[in-house]
Amino acid sequence: MDQASRDDVQFMSSSRIRFRAALFHIGNLVCMVAAVGAGVAYFVDSGLLSTVLSVALILPSILWFGASMALYSFFAEDPHSLVARHTRRAGYQFYGAAGAGLMTVGFLQKVSMAYLLPIPALVVGIIMVMGIRDLWEIWQADLDSETVSLDTEAA
Repeated sequence: MDQASRDDVQFMSSSRIRFRAALFHIGNLVCMVAAVGAGVAYFVDSGLLSTVLSVALILPSILWFGASMALYSFFAEDPHSLVARHTRRAGYQFYGAAGAGLMTVGFLQKVSMAYLLPIPALVVGIIMVMGIRDLWEIWQADLDSETVSLDTEAA
């Protein structure tokens, strides 16, 4: 397999590099907004419509959990350091917060739902605030100072 040259990697436009770096964060934000919508639809409790909306809105979160793994595997070792760094950071945030929230809810399963509601709210808040902060950082990044790493080993 041919190795990528430095010229090939740097040929990508800065907007494409920023988009690749931001893609995981954007997916996280969409997933969290859908999860909030599902929670609101569930607690409005207007019968069948509420049930259908909550199931329909939780579906993007379930799909994102699977799609995020593929996206992470594509971009975590990207030659451009901005893309690799932000993909890893977004993955750590999403998987860490979601895993910690699920483990906490699983441990406290006999507790009333009123006491468990702050846990998913905290998870959503953490992921959204950190995602927006990282998107701002990606937008402000100086791409000329970012490094491009290439494998020097023969394949």
